[in-house]
Amino acid sequence: MKFKSKYLLIFLLIIILASIRFFEDKLFYDPLLNFFKHDFINALFPEFNLHHHLWSISLRFWFNSLVSLAILYLIFQKKPLIKIAFLMYAIIFLICLSLYYYFIITEFQWGFTAGFYIRRILIQPVLLLLLIPAFWYTEKELKQ
Repeated sequence: MKFKSKYLLIFLLIIILASIRFFEDKLFYDPLLNFFKHDFINALFPEFNLHHHLWSISLRFWFNSLVSLAILYLIFQKKPLIKIAFLMYAIIFLICLSLYYYFIITEFQWGFTAGFYIRRILIQPVLLLLLIPAFWYTEKELKQ
């Protein structure tokens, strides 16, 4: 792949990630968006359809993940790294969604901070920001 077209594709994929974030209220069912935007510590926990919410969070996670995996592939162009990244995404998804479910059904009884950040991992492409330097460093070390 030519240098310019590779970086153009990466740029377009980043635009897609930004669009998912920008249009989140139109694309996904997330009643906790407004809850966390305001004084959520003193607010009443909103009532909502739990299964619909978890489905929407899952869908958003996998949209972000697929775009992130495409970015990782374009940067490193190594299938074994992408397989490892996919496995990491799947494991982190299962762990975080389980924890998030627990926090929701207990209405964040143990505090909002942990639940808030677990939710962030599920709805934002945070893992991409961690995997790029990790893979870059690993690739650099393997070349030495």
